[in-house]
Amino acid sequence: MVEYDEEAVRVQAAPERYAVLLNARARGWTGAVHEAVNRFVPNRDLFLTDDFTQARTSVDRIIDRGYPVVFTGGGDGTVVYLINAIEEFIKKGRIERDQAPLVGVLRLGTGNAIATYVGSGPIIEDLEALAAGAPLLVRRINMVSDGEERFPFAGFGWDADILNDYHDFKDSVRNTVLEQIATGLGGYVMSVATRTIPRAIKKGSYVATFTNLGEEAHELDEHGQIVRTLGPGEILYRGAIKITSPASIPYWGFKVRMFPYCNLRPGFFELRYYTGSIPRVLSNLPAFWKGRMSPSRLGDWLVSKVHVEIEDGPMSYQVAGDAAGFRDEVTWSLDEYGAELAVPLR
Repeated sequence: MVEYDEEAVRVQAAPERYAVLLNARARGWTGAVHEAVNRFVPNRDLFLTDDFTQARTSVDRIIDRGYPVVFTGGGDGTVVYLINAIEEFIKKGRIERDQAPLVGVLRLGTGNAIATYVGSGPIIEDLEALAAGAPLLVRRINMVSDGEERFPFAGFGWDADILNDYHDFKDSVRNTVLEQIATGLGGYVMSVATRTIPRAIKKGSYVATFTNLGEEAHELDEHGQIVRTLGPGEILYRGAIKITSPASIPYWGFKVRMFPYCNLRPGFFELRYYTGSIPRVLSNLPAFWKGRMSPSRLGDWLVSKVHVEIEDGPMSYQVAGDAAGFRDEVTWSLDEYGAELAVPLR
């Protein structure tokens, strides 16, 4: 199994100019990092944002100035925001697709599943390499669409609950002695223990139905081998779920390799669901955190388009590591264009 086609990877010359768009509220953004960034990025090319309004204004200015590449950092949500903002400009006719800026990925913030996949290094080292004229390694990745946004992973269930609880937990300890440990993995562990687990035990499972809307869908066994193929309109699964997610990259943040079969076949993304219990997860948490779970509690499919209905929903929903409210149904499909993402070749 390969994670990407060799044809989808290329090296191109260093850009003569590029913008750097950073989320100044991301974990890891400090005065020292800001000072280091200023050493390698001219003020005219640096765009710092505190909220989506500023981000939107910054992207608008970046498009107007015609930068060929925009490097961004602040976690997976920041990268996905930029990808979708550029796509919106394309659809509105503001820029042609072949003239759209390339998106570069910097490692900053929480999660960084995309940065891990495309090979981003420490942010300051990457910016130093760019300033020194390093060429770019460009990888084309598939993207999944829910009809509103494009992303490399999303999902219903515990992962979305964890994100909602994590952000609520951070807000609850802001300006207290717990604030420093409330960001990153420590905050996730504390929010899971004090919020997500008690609620999940009380709620139990949801019932979901997966309907294939593509030409075909392939059910996989625990070794990634195809065991069954279904056609359009056929029910892939109906039953209990605790988590269900689509993904076009293997990672789920913090280097958790949750989707090992996402690039098994061209033209498909992975749909994975989990039905295990809270005690089962807690008894083997290290393996769960590495994406290794009991095969009897997992289901994997390769799909190009699928409708998911939560029969007793709505259920928590997340997109690229950002909480996205609650839904009781969604259609996930492989996006037509994907995304080309760049890192400096160091």
